[in-house]
Amino acid sequence: MMVMKLNGLNAAVLVLALFGFGVSSSVNSAPIDSLSFDTQAEEDRFKLLIEEIRCVKCQNTSIAGSNADLARDHRNKVYEMLKQGKTDDEIREWFVVRYGDFVLYRPQMDSRTWLLWGLPLILVVAGILLLIMRLRSRSKDVEQSSIDNLSVEDQHKLDEVLK
Repeated sequence: MMVMKLNGLNAAVLVLALFGFGVSSSVNSAPIDSLSFDTQAEEDRFKLLIEEIRCVKCQNTSIAGSNADLARDHRNKVYEMLKQGKTDDEIREWFVVRYGDFVLYRPQMDSRTWLLWGLPLILVVAGILLLIMRLRSRSKDVEQSSIDNLSVEDQHKLDEVLK
């Protein structure tokens, strides 16, 4: 039997390593649900749906990655609705009716969300127009300042050429 003597530094390193392994395994653990699916396609649909639906408690996590009890209940609700034969749109609509458009990571485009989808395009077009107007005014200022700096004699020559 081999006995290892630990000095203070080795003991501290060992404790930190064991603590680190324990913390990292608990932090990275995803919620475990024991759900059975009839087909691989059904399981894939389930996984896609729970990635699309936001946890209303965590707000920045999908119900797929949240450990909250509410997220577990929502995963179970999605599973139950899949087993009832509901379509993906019906399942999404169930969540939207209860929690609003915020619950979906990709809200549908309708009369209430057109601004959400259209605003980025509007801002890009407005930015381009503003840039064009700014560049035109700058070039006019440069032209005018170069004409203003002409001597009277040069100004007369320029007027004659332009006529």
